[in-house]
Amino acid sequence: MLSHMLRRLNVPHRLYDADVFGSFHVHGRQYRSRGLLGVARFLGPRQFAWFLRLGYLMFFRPLSAQERQLPFDLWLERHINVEHNPQLVAFFASISRFALSLELSQVSTAEVVRTTKNMFRFGAPAIVEGGCGAITHQLEKIIGTYNGEIMLSSEVLGIEQEEGHATGVLVKNKTTGEELLLRAPLVVSDIGPRATNALLQQRRIKQSDVLKQKYAEDHSALARSADDVQEAVGLKVHILSDVSLIPHKGIMYCLDTKRIAGMVQPTNSDPSLAPAGKHLLISHQVIQSNNVEEERALALADLRSMFGETFDQHCQILTMGTYRGEWPVNRVVQGEDVQSRLQVGGLYLVGDAVKPSGYLMVEGVAQSVNNFLDLLDDLDREQVLARKADHRFRRNVMSPPSRLNALRWLWKAPGNAGKP
Repeated sequence: MLSHMLRRLNVPHRLYDADVFGSFHVHGRQYRSRGLLGVARFLGPRQFAWFLRLGYLMFFRPLSAQERQLPFDLWLERHINVEHNPQLVAFFASISRFALSLELSQVSTAEVVRTTKNMFRFGAPAIVEGGCGAITHQLEKIIGTYNGEIMLSSEVLGIEQEEGHATGVLVKNKTTGEELLLRAPLVVSDIGPRATNALLQQRRIKQSDVLKQKYAEDHSALARSADDVQEAVGLKVHILSDVSLIPHKGIMYCLDTKRIAGMVQPTNSDPSLAPAGKHLLISHQVIQSNNVEEERALALADLRSMFGETFDQHCQILTMGTYRGEWPVNRVVQGEDVQSRLQVGGLYLVGDAVKPSGYLMVEGVAQSVNNFLDLLDDLDREQVLARKADHRFRRNVMSPPSRLNALRWLWKAPGNAGKP
């Protein structure tokens, strides 16, 4: 979806496809799987047979209404003996923790199935040349060509409204202290429903207040704010290494660690992301306790457990970032996202709290923007009438490719870099 959107905006970019479905750190070593069939190497014949059975149940048998709402860990318990299939359970758990920043108990079976089907049809995740900074730079240039202005060192103090309709935003320059009212018939927010609702009341959500509320000992209903939402939280570690630790361009899922769910080494695709001769690695884990220092210590212990003396001798920690409170991994957990249109007219949401079901991470964010654009088109009656007569009209939302794409995953991870 992101690549599709960038192409429509004529934003120059280059994608590097993954060359594997993934590798799996289990039994104290890495098992590289070019396609889905490769997981048999670490699952073994018995667990691989159950893996195929689960695949059939997920993708070829319709889920009942009860199964759709069932947390995925309970769905697994219904169909396999979880104690006798530890690596198979860890396989699903590590992917959920890495991709969704959620435990299997926090995501519904229906959402897991939708998300997996979309991944199989759209293709494996890719890395953009130059990283996020390159895309941001290109988008800045596009905005400039349309005489748009990006206001840096500024904060929004509130969203103005009259008679139930947004009329603009009040902005403060943090350098000069000057306040400016920007009037507009349309306001689009990407800061999530909690912070957006606060701005409607001329107040701001502070990180410290959210953390106090989230982790207060008193979790009674009276202690919670009306703006309280369930978000996904996580911890990322950025590592600079003298040697390569992951021998492919995909994700290494960690099945035998205490915290780290997965790692990538993006310099395998784009060496410019690190100094010459160095490698950049990024690990991700779900925060499972209120003790952030303990979470960081467990991440370091996992890294030393996986890479041994190599980690201490050749690796340097660049950053350890926690994503929680007002800065979570996802502002709303996967499958619980809100609608783009709010009750206040002219005010809309996009971003990682408005992802359509079955779409995750940056692809979900891109699809939320596409949904918003289609919503705007539909609000204009003249365009709707013209659309019925003009079959060349293109919707912004990208439909999934053919289901046959899923078959390619058996032996390789199909990508999108070669698409025009």
